[in-house]
Amino acid sequence: MIKQILNKRNVYFDHNATTHIAPPVRSVMNRVLKSYWGNPSSGYSKGKMSAQIIEKAREQVAATIGAHSHEVYFSSCATESNNALLKTISSHFYPDKTKIISTPIEHPSVIQTLEYLKTKNIDVQYCPVDSSGRVLLKELEAMIDDRTSMVCCMLANNEIGTIQDIKKISEMAKAKGALVFSDCVQALGKIPINVKELGVDYATFSAHKLYGPKGIGAWYAKISCPLEPYIHGGHQEEGMRAGTESIHNIAGFGEACRHVNKLVSLSIKNESLKKTFINELKTIKSDIIINSPMDNCLTNTINLTFPGIGSGDLMKSLDYKGIAVSSGSACSASSNKPSHVLKAIGLTDEAAQESIRISFGSKTKHQHIRYALKVMKEYIEEIKSEKLNSSVKINRPGLNYK
Repeated sequence: MIKQILNKRNVYFDHNATTHIAPPVRSVMNRVLKSYWGNPSSGYSKGKMSAQIIEKAREQVAATIGAHSHEVYFSSCATESNNALLKTISSHFYPDKTKIISTPIEHPSVIQTLEYLKTKNIDVQYCPVDSSGRVLLKELEAMIDDRTSMVCCMLANNEIGTIQDIKKISEMAKAKGALVFSDCVQALGKIPINVKELGVDYATFSAHKLYGPKGIGAWYAKISCPLEPYIHGGHQEEGMRAGTESIHNIAGFGEACRHVNKLVSLSIKNESLKKTFINELKTIKSDIIINSPMDNCLTNTINLTFPGIGSGDLMKSLDYKGIAVSSGSACSASSNKPSHVLKAIGLTDEAAQESIRISFGSKTKHQHIRYALKVMKEYIEEIKSEKLNSSVKINRPGLNYK
């Protein structure tokens, strides 16, 4: 037992769910908590100092995504931002334009909000994707008509890592007078983002995906596009979201954005880790299926199906050895249902429930890969042995009693 404890390591392979807070971010947040606690809506100097912290962070976030600071609004998280934009924009265009087109592989905060909007007489239609999770562009173009208020498509998928051609999607939508909304949460910090170049009208982001704090998100809304208040009761966020701001979290978000270019540069390292992991794993279990596309995919993300091995048991075994992985979105982790993303790309219920997601981060090293592969090999061999023993017992002749 002591030997097992000593050999156990802490390997975190779930960076798409959340990341640790980077030391520079933590330092900024501690300074703000200590010195800038005034209410930013107050007219005296201490309040104005707090307001300046918020505006500095807003400029940092805006610069990172290629936007103007007046186009960035802070929220408590990306889920709130997704709800705010989808609900208020659909309401703005109702009843003249009642159609929203999305994809079946969106984050639960988008899918479930769209399902709610159906109860409000919004015609929500989902454009199919191929086996790699990419939107079928010809079908999407045919679906957009003069009733379409918005096309909603995430930039990078959180479960399989697929990167969509948002620029092309934006061109299609604009040609028919529709706006474009993109959940960019998983993309920020992993690939370069410029909302102007992408052509999107709205986008959402979250700090805790790029080594910032939890409890703070943001949305981008192009100045020329409609925007309506989501939370009433105050003038904060230009009247769009009332409530006293979480100054230290906002400052942490801004500081995290200052290091985004460095995070993006890690994609080369992550690609090397990814190739090594996949190649070595195939030698351990030859029938493994890679659900993530090999190109136009986040380099830190791998979704795998282990035929004949339940993901729940595999995750528990890995966790026992100090390795954290997931079966998909953290926001739907408590559900026993198969991943809607994996189902959309053609997996059966059984295959979806034999799949896990691995996502690397800034501190992931080859030694972590080697340890994880060793543990997986041991577990797979144990499963084979158990099945063999079970088969022998079943086929063993027994005594016949009369």
